[in-house]
Formats: sequence, structure tokens, C-alpha cells
Amino acid sequence: MDDAKEGHHDVHDVHEDEEKGEDDLPASDEQPKGTADGTSGAGGGVTVTPAVVHEHEDNPPTQRGVTFVPGPDFRGGIHTGYHSPHESGDDDDNNDADVENQNLIEAYAVDDNEQGEIIDELQEQLGSAKQELEAARSQLAAPAIEGIPIDDKIGPSNNKSNRILLMIGFILFLGTIGVAVGLAISFSKNNDDDEISVAVDADDADADAPVLPPVLEALQERKVLRCGIHKYDSRGFISFKNETNTREGFEVDLCKAVAAASLGSNFSYELVPTTGLTRFADLASGEFDVLIASTTHTFDRDVHESSTGMGFSFSTPYLYGGMTYNGVPEFVKCADELSAVGDCAGILICSILGTTWYDTTKELFPSSNIVLTKEQGESFQNLIDGKCNVIQGEQYEAPEVVVRGFGYEGPYGQGKTSFTKDPLAMVTRDGDPEFAALVEWVLQTLLLAEKQNITMMTADTFAESTEFFGKDMFQNALAAVGNYGEIYTRHLVSISPRLEINEINDGETTGLMYSHPLGKVDTVGPGPINGGVIERILQRGFLRCGIHIPGATQDATSDKRVELDMEFCRALSASVFQRTPDNVSFQSYSDDDDIYLALENGDIDVYAGGEVDVGSDFLLPGLSFSNPYFHEGGKAFALVTHEADEQWADFVYWVTMATTFAEENGITQNTSNEMPLVNLFGTDLERLLRDAILAVGNFDEMYKRVFGQNATREGLTQLNASPFGPQHYPLPF
Repeated sequence: MDDAKEGHHDVHDVHEDEEKGEDDLPASDEQPKGTADGTSGAGGGVTVTPAVVHEHEDNPPTQRGVTFVPGPDFRGGIHTGYHSPHESGDDDDNNDADVENQNLIEAYAVDDNEQGEIIDELQEQLGSAKQELEAARSQLAAPAIEGIPIDDKIGPSNNKSNRILLMIGFILFLGTIGVAVGLAISFSKNNDDDEISVAVDADDADADAPVLPPVLEALQERKVLRCGIHKYDSRGFISFKNETNTREGFEVDLCKAVAAASLGSNFSYELVPTTGLTRFADLASGEFDVLIASTTHTFDRDVHESSTGMGFSFSTPYLYGGMTYNGVPEFVKCADELSAVGDCAGILICSILGTTWYDTTKELFPSSNIVLTKEQGESFQNLIDGKCNVIQGEQYEAPEVVVRGFGYEGPYGQGKTSFTKDPLAMVTRDGDPEFAALVEWVLQTLLLAEKQNITMMTADTFAESTEFFGKDMFQNALAAVGNYGEIYTRHLVSISPRLEINEINDGETTGLMYSHPLGKVDTVGPGPINGGVIERILQRGFLRCGIHIPGATQDATSDKRVELDMEFCRALSASVFQRTPDNVSFQSYSDDDDIYLALENGDIDVYAGGEVDVGSDFLLPGLSFSNPYFHEGGKAFALVTHEADEQWADFVYWVTMATTFAEENGITQNTSNEMPLVNLFGTDLERLLRDAILAVGNFDEMYKRVFGQNATREGLTQLNASPFGPQHYPLPF
């Protein structure tokens, strides 16, 4: 793989009425730049970069009709955010002894996909140590035993040197075993996530974190948006195009859309390569402004990502996926049915060591039916060679077109059951709510435009955004890349049909209640921050919850939705005060503006029932919304907090999400102890999810308690469970 594909940053400039051909590309020793041929859309002559479908082996979509089965440890939240299998390889080999020692030290903080390579490398070192030991023994012309043999035929001098040699070999042998065992234990304790946990002291992380200006402020001077993307080609998402010397793909187009919205039609963007191991640290340090690299939104990453000790902001997911079993159809059927007996006794599943795919598979199948591999390419080759008849991967990882490209000629089928959930989102730094809101609403623009059938060529008909960042902000995004459907068709549809879960929800037939994976919630984060909302609530002895009651009536029971809002406040009280749901002071307001002012002034801790729309996000910067829990009349309602306290905003978000998680997993008020313990807010609040469900039950229990036991949930308030219906639903503008 050449430098243009690996280590360099790609910088792209897009200007009005300007075209560049291959003659304008830089010399080979310069940083690669590229501008595709300009195409004017209807939106005032905005230059559009035409996208091309790319061929590469990583990360493609899958078929319709995929159902979801929670994995064996679903109570703790399975997480398998996509990682390119190529990320596990080192760029160069270095034989210098000091570098090797440093590599052993750094092996304790590696990406999940790199663990297999490290273990294999240690096994090779172990084999080398054995060979050295055997060589020493052979020089003694004596039987190989654990010790130093003494033979009268060996002279004193020779005997002494051989003893030293043998002792060194034996020490090396034992030392290598110790390192291998230690790492294996470390890996086994950290296999619940796709990255190995690295303990980071919160105070140290805060002290070391650079002070960065808000992104939109920095862009006024820099004029270039920096996007963190896959270091290695990932087919459909990011691939190198030799014809233009640029990278293109689904996630590149998302970068272009954010750049166009941020900088206008004359936008520039820079693609900064990153890996699964370094992506969060790179984002935190300011290497790039937004991470768009198939990253799953999880509880732990939102609150206290282990490698940085920091939390991050996630957009609404732009793609939903999960792990399936694929390969020889008769054995794929066995895998979907979790059978390894009878006609299925011959199933052999290629599973990548050190990944959560492997963690899931080893709990579902006997070890005798699992063939360990180091990366997906090896799995493909094993399928070709007949060493396995089933491979595993994300739904965008192993469709037939990709496997055929590797040379497989046998029968092939894809599983209909997804064993993990992976909502992939764009990620920004916490503490920059204005830019996080822009990223969110760029995605909402692409979704709404598809729903309204507004395309790249008709971008100028989309609603103007005069009140926000400029008259043509959203139009610029659409003119640059088109709507969501156009982007998907351009880059992913040739790999696999669009999953129904990635279609646009019409708002009537299926629901949107869908929980995100929890991730590694046993990671110990900081307790309530000094002077923060959680600490103030604890010191005060009660939660202050603002509710909106039209007409200023004090009788909240007349409005069933307000009762549901109040149920969520009771859940928050139970989570903060440990099983005490009634430490709540409800404060009613008749006007939304008054509630938002009370929230800003600290007169209330949370607003239950706030409307989620573009105006709230942009005109009232600094607000944080939970996942909407109720939809009515085209409006979405959520819990609202002030983002000045990100810890509290995250706390509220995930307590709300927990009610859906519990319903999905069949956890009720009576079985609330099946919810996982959570240490992300410190060990004193480890029961926060259990106590929330103990107090109010799962979402369905809450709904029926408010609307009646015989009430039927309709439309978007329904659970979106396997088989999943459309999950993309543009929020109101």
C-alpha cells in the first residue's frame, strides 16, 4: 500500500466554477491533494464532487431481512464497533532490541483487532526460545531434561560455557511464557469491547488535555475541515481512487457535507488517517475536528472512553449494522440456528482472535468448531481452502461480491441473524456544543432531503438556514454530496442492498425505540464532579424537574404525555438517590422559553418533555437532548439538560436509554437486577440503571402505567425490534 493510501493526509479544495485535472495533481513527494471534476448543481453554482463506487475488501453492507439475536452477555451490552482488520498490522518491522522491548510494553494498550497478532508474535518468540534451549541441549550431547546435564566427556571450560548458555535459554523460555500468559490474562479480562481498556486517571486526563478553541471558531482562520477516517481502505466507506489520486466513499461524503455546511460552497477538507487504537486520542488532541470512521456509539465512549479518560459527543447514527455468519449456505443456516450437532456437526467457523466477534462466537459454539484467524483476509483464504465453511463479520464486511473478489468460487450465503448491534455515528469532542449541533443537523439534512425527494441537483429548494450559520448552510451540504439515499447508492448499494433498518421511517408503520449498546460499563470513571449538577442534587436532597403544562394548569394528570415525562424524572431520582424515586420537585411552566431560561439559570436540573428540533439546537446553544422517547403530531419529545455539565447530560441520556434497553432484553421492574452495574460515574452510582428500572420499570411498563394496561403503542413510539424496521427518521426542522 503506497503512502497516498497509508500515512499521508489528503487535503481537498472545492471551489465554485473551478475544475482541476490530473495535470494539477502534486508531485509524488508532496502531500497528495485532489479535486474531482466540478459539476454545478441547481444550488447557485456550487461545485459538486462526483462520487464513484470503489472496490475494496473491507466493510460492505448486507441483505434485507436480517434479524437480531442478543449475544450471550447481552445484559452487559455487546459492542463490536467496526474496525478494519488491516488496522491490526504494524507498518514496519524493527529488529532493534530497545524497540522490541518498547513494543512489549505498549502491547498492554492495543486495539482488540491487534491482540491476535501480538499473541501470535509472542508464540513465535516462545518457539524461538524453545529452539535456543534445544540447541543448547544438543551441544551437550545429553538427553533433553529440565536442568543442566553433567557429562564426563565434556571439559570443565566447555561445561561451564554450556551451563551459562543453557541457563540463559531457560530464563528466556520462562520469561516469554510469563509475558504471554500475562497478556493472555489481560486480553481475556478486556474482551467485552473492541478495544483493550487502558486505565486513565480522570484528573491526569483533564490536566493533559489540550485547550482547543471551538471548531467553528478555528475554521474561520484555518478554512479547512479535518476529518478522522480509516487509515486503511474500507470498501464503500473510504477507498483510494487512482484516477483522481483521492479517497472517496460513504464516510468521505459525510466529511464533505460537514465541510460544505461549515465553510460554504468554496470548502476544503482534510482526511486524517487514524486507527481503532488511536482514534479517540487523536480526536481529543485536536488531530482532527470530527471522527467519521465506522465508530459505534456506546455508553462508555459517551461518558468515559477508556484510552483517554474522556467522554465524546455522538451524532445520530448514520448507519446501523451488526455481526452475521456467512459462507457455505447449509452451514450458515446451522450458525443462525446455533447448532453444531447432527447434520451441523461439521460446522467450522473462522473467527478472528482478539475481537468481540470471537468473544461472542466462543460463547455460542464449542471450541472444536472454531478456527482461529488473525484477520479477515485469512478467514477468506481459509474459506477458499476449505479450512472453514463459515466466516463472520459486520454486515458490510463479508457480502458475496467481496468474498468472490478474494477468489472464492463455492456456494455462498449470508446469515439472516445479526448477533450484535452497531449504530455507527460521527464523533466530536465534548465541550463544543455548537459544532456538535452542526454535525448532527447536517446528517438530519441528508435524511430529510431524501424523505422530501430533494437531490443534489435540486439542493437550492431545501429550506434556507438564514437564522443559523448562513443562508445556504444546509443547501451547501446537499449540493456537495446529495441526499442520504444518493450517497448510499453511490458507494454502498453495489456491495449489498440497503438494509431495511437503514431506510427512512415513514412515521407510521414501525417504531423508533431502539437502544444503543452499553459497551464496557465496568470501567471506573470519576464520581460526581465538584460543583456539578449531580453533586448539587445530592446536597440539596431532591431533583428539580421542569415540565411544560399549556395554560399554566397545575394538574399534570390531565396530560398523559406529561405524566410520562414525570415518570422519567422519577427514574432519574431513583438513579441519583439509590432506589428513591420520589425525591423530585416538579416545577411547571406554560412557556418553553421560560423553561429554557430556568434551565440556563440552574433553577431546574432537567426539562422533561422538551421538543427536539433544529431551532432548539441552534438558537439555544448548549442544550443537550436525550434520545426522543415520545413522538406525536410530527414532534419528538426528550429530556433536556444544559451541556455546561456534560456528566449530567450523559447521565440523563443513558438513564432514558436504559428503559428501552430493558424492554428489548425482557428486563422488568421485578427483574431489575439483571441490568448491568455501571461504574462510569464512580462506584457509588454503580446501581444507577438497576435503580431506574426498579423504580419505573422498562419503557413498556411506564407507557402502560400512564396510558392504561390495554393501551396499544402506535407509530414511532413502538419498539423497533428484530426484524428491524427503518430507523432513520429526520427530526423536525
